Amino acid sequence: MKFLRIFMICALLGLTAAPAHAFETPASSPELVAKLKDMGDVFAPVAGDFGCTQLTWANFTDPQYRTAQLEYVPAGHDVKNWTRLQTTTVYAMSGRADLDTDLMGGLAKVLIDNYKKNGNVIDLQYFENGNGEPAFYIEYKIGDGDAQEHNAGVFMRTSDMAAAFIQIQARKGEVPRADKVTLLGYLGMAPDGAGKRAREDKQGASKPQKSVTLPRRKPVKAN
Repeated sequence: MKFLRIFMICALLGLTAAPAHAFETPASSPELVAKLKDMGDVFAPVAGDFGCTQLTWANFTDPQYRTAQLEYVPAGHDVKNWTRLQTTTVYAMSGRADLDTDLMGGLAKVLIDNYKKNGNVIDLQYFENGNGEPAFYIEYKIGDGDAQEHNAGVFMRTSDMAAAFIQIQARKGEVPRADKVTLLGYLGMAPDGAGKRAREDKQGASKPQKSVTLPRRKPVKAN
C-alpha cells in the first residue's frame, strides 16, 4: 500500500519528523525516535484491527536499523503487565525480487525454527505469493504459568520495500478466533464472510468496516 511504501522510503533515506512520542524506547537519538514514531503511525491501523490502539514500546533490533519492533496494547493498558499485545516486527527489503526472495525465505526459516524450538506450535500454514516469496501463518504457545502466552501471527510481504511479522499475543486466555481470521485475511485466506466487523453510522445502521489489506499479491498455499 502507498502509505507503507512512503514509510519505508522515508526510513531508508533518513528523513526525520518531530521527535515527540508517547512510547517507551531504548533509542536515544531524536532521529531514530522520530523514525520509530513514523513507523508506529504507519502500522497503527493494523494494531487497531486487534483493538490495540496505543503504541507503548518500539525499538530497532539490529545495528543497521533495518529491523524494528513495535508493540501496541489496548488504550489504558500497560505494556509491562499486558494481557493482550499486538507486536509487529518490520524488516526492510531491497525491492529486488532476486534478493528479497532469498532474504524472506531465510527470515521465515529463522522465525519458524525459533518458535518450534522455544514454543509449542499449534498450527503452521505455509503460503507463497506470485513472486515465489514465502508467507506463513503460525499459532503457538510459549512460556509457563501466568507468563504463558497464546500467540498467532503472519509473516508476509507488506510493500515493495518491507516485510513484516504481525502477531497478536494473549496472556491469561486464548487468542480469539476473530483475531486468527483477521490474520488469515491479510493473506487473502480468511473464510468467505468471516472477519467482517461492523460499525454503526449516524442512523444506527450497521455497515461493513474495511480492515487493512496488506499483501501486494494474493498468496496461494504452497505444496
